[in-house]
Amino acid sequence: MPCVIVEVRKGTVTRRVRIVAPSIERAMEMAGAGKPGRRAHLLFPIDPEAFFVPEGSERREAA
Repeated sequence: MPCVIVEVRKGTVTRRVRIVAPSIERAMEMAGAGKPGRRAHLLFPIDPEAFFVPEGSERREAA
């Protein structure tokens, strides 16, 4: 499963979150979560060593 870092902005607050999801598209949906005024941007470059999280690892997909 891909693991990406997304920059989330809401008003003047900006934070970076690491999201593990079945796809980059799903990670972006989860980061934005349909909240008004929230913007999410995928950060590049994607670290190739951290991009794929092995199945059954300690990390879980965000809800």
